Amino acid sequence: MAEEKITVEQVDLTIYEEQPKPSEQGELVDADALNKFKKKKEADELVAWVKSEYQKCKTNRKLEENDWYVQLAFYNGYQYHDWRTVNGKQILQEEPNPSALPRITVNRIEPIVRTEIAKTTSGQPSASVVPASNDEDDLLAANAAEQVWQYLYDKNRFQTNVLQRAEFWRAITGNGFIKTLWDPSIEIKEPQTEIDPLTMEKRVTSEVSSKGDVKYEAISPFHLFVSDFAQEDIELQPYIFNVYTKSTQWVKSMFADVLPKGFEPSKVTAAEIEEAALMDIRGVDNVRPDSTLVIEAWIKPGATPKLPNGGLVTIVDSEIVQFSDSGIPYAHGEYPFAHLHGIPSGKFYRRSVIKSLIPLQREYNRTRSQIIHAKNLMAKPQMMYQDGSVDPRKVTAKAGIWIPVRPGFQFPTPVPIQPLPNYVLQEVQQLTSDFEDISGQHQISQGNAAPGVTAATALAYLGERDDAYLTTIFNSIEAAIEKIARQSLSLFVQYVQTQRLIKTVGNDGSYDAMMLSGSDVASGTDIRIESGSALPTSKAARQSLITEWMKMGFISPNDGLRVLEMGMLKQYYNLIKIDENAAQRENLTMKRLTEEDVMQANMDYQQRLQAGDPELMTMDPMTGEPIPAPQPPIVEVHDWDNHAVHIEVHNRFRKSQTFELLPDAIKEEFQRHIALHQQAAQAQMMQQMMMGQMPQPQGQGSSGAPQGTPEQSGMTAEQLG
Repeated sequence: MAEEKITVEQVDLTIYEEQPKPSEQGELVDADALNKFKKKKEADELVAWVKSEYQKCKTNRKLEENDWYVQLAFYNGYQYHDWRTVNGKQILQEEPNPSALPRITVNRIEPIVRTEIAKTTSGQPSASVVPASNDEDDLLAANAAEQVWQYLYDKNRFQTNVLQRAEFWRAITGNGFIKTLWDPSIEIKEPQTEIDPLTMEKRVTSEVSSKGDVKYEAISPFHLFVSDFAQEDIELQPYIFNVYTKSTQWVKSMFADVLPKGFEPSKVTAAEIEEAALMDIRGVDNVRPDSTLVIEAWIKPGATPKLPNGGLVTIVDSEIVQFSDSGIPYAHGEYPFAHLHGIPSGKFYRRSVIKSLIPLQREYNRTRSQIIHAKNLMAKPQMMYQDGSVDPRKVTAKAGIWIPVRPGFQFPTPVPIQPLPNYVLQEVQQLTSDFEDISGQHQISQGNAAPGVTAATALAYLGERDDAYLTTIFNSIEAAIEKIARQSLSLFVQYVQTQRLIKTVGNDGSYDAMMLSGSDVASGTDIRIESGSALPTSKAARQSLITEWMKMGFISPNDGLRVLEMGMLKQYYNLIKIDENAAQRENLTMKRLTEEDVMQANMDYQQRLQAGDPELMTMDPMTGEPIPAPQPPIVEVHDWDNHAVHIEVHNRFRKSQTFELLPDAIKEEFQRHIALHQQAAQAQMMQQMMMGQMPQPQGQGSSGAPQGTPEQSGMTAEQLG
């Protein structure tokens, strides 16, 4: 049987036109394809599935949310509130007090939470990138990736704007989340430079704008829903819902291309996600008529047959506004959420220490209130009198008042009051001790030394023991930041196609800037956070240790002043550091040289030699004839330089990895520059010896300020070469 040939004209292409174009990994389907997909039955089924699963997750988490609201109330000082059923509905309201007894609130929970947040956000975890191989390109990519992460960390003010906010929710509820995403609406302006033909220097000529940048958001646990409470690892959840409310205008402007014409989203109240009134307990109007509910469903492969490869579905009402059908729409393939968690609970949502402190706080308030009540009774006791003996309206608290008593009646007598037993007063101390034991914040964490403990080592040990309570929290912070840093670099590689100006501050305090694109760090995304680097350090203990080292000569006074981090010494230290800053600027200038710059300098030197430039000739001390002088470095050496400090700073840089990755031509330029410093230092010493003077430390520069310590200014044999 002969095969029937089918021509292109015979193929019905309409079925392909109706299908959305499959999205590649890391991409959302475009607006045209999404609008076509929304007309299909599968789109309606997908929306229905997302809404149904969201409601299930919301219902299953109700008990967890009730605990979070109570913990928020106690942190905010509303400690006589609890859940009560009113007209068949649970309401968080104040407990009744029919006897009008005193209610004293001594908030022991707030300082515990504040101290915990201060400890967990006091330091910046140290990050380093592991090169993909020993190849020079991979080493350069790893170094560039570290610069990119530091740039993103500083630019977004990660420590204060992101980590502290997430840690607040972690401390209150036991769960905090940080979202790492690519925001295409952010505009980045990059300066464009060119070489001035007259001065041969770079100058900024214009600015070019590019769209998109990495962005971080602190997400409260009220806005993130999971389906499997028994699974502790967020990456093993089948799907995650990030639910939030936005204004109607925001929704219309953000998703204008995929919303129907004249679309008016349904209005929701703040109670759809979190009870705004319960966030402050005092009663807030929680109706925001312009709010619209947005549900982001992040789905892993295999979670639902409707999206077998996983993906992202964002819906507003019943409209899909974002859609990816081939996995998480980022190249790293992970959920863009990092979980900061508190006390382990054996399930996804961890516990906060507040939950264990609430019974103690209730009893503490009750005991203190009873003591206050007894004090009030003793200060103004209840009185017994025979009816008709006195007019009780005339009995007031006014001093020196005369109260008439009718003859023949018994005088009023106070109602006998039993004094509070000692165990009631001791209960307050016992409750205070229980607060310390459960929270892991003893006297040392509160700034008070334990009785009888004066040794610095013992105090440090007690402080470390308190910090040991937070080990699991610090581990979660380091793991979360490592995930955030890795995803940030992945997003930079995925989306930054053109070079951007990356500005950072180096470990030595010097400023640096380089032009980088995603391809420059493509092989350097394996970033690691140093274990234990998030642990808090005592500033007072560090300063005491550094001062002791300075006294014993382990470190020089200059280095000690640099690491003391005392604001009042900054101006003085800047005067001492003036030579070091000058040397660091030279390092930066030489590091930025290109091989073309060095070749041009070599050609200029040869041309000047051929022309017989007298500035390049020197006298041979043996023959007295002129001979060519060594080629001068591109970066000049000046008479007013403190040569000892310059040599030390330049050699310190030559020991770094950054120097090892420089081209050989640039390394040779460093050697020429340092050799000239050594020659100048030797000449100064010879001149002093010929004049019969002992070598003096170079302590004064052109500004008249002290420049360097005697240890830095005194030349060693190694420095002189």
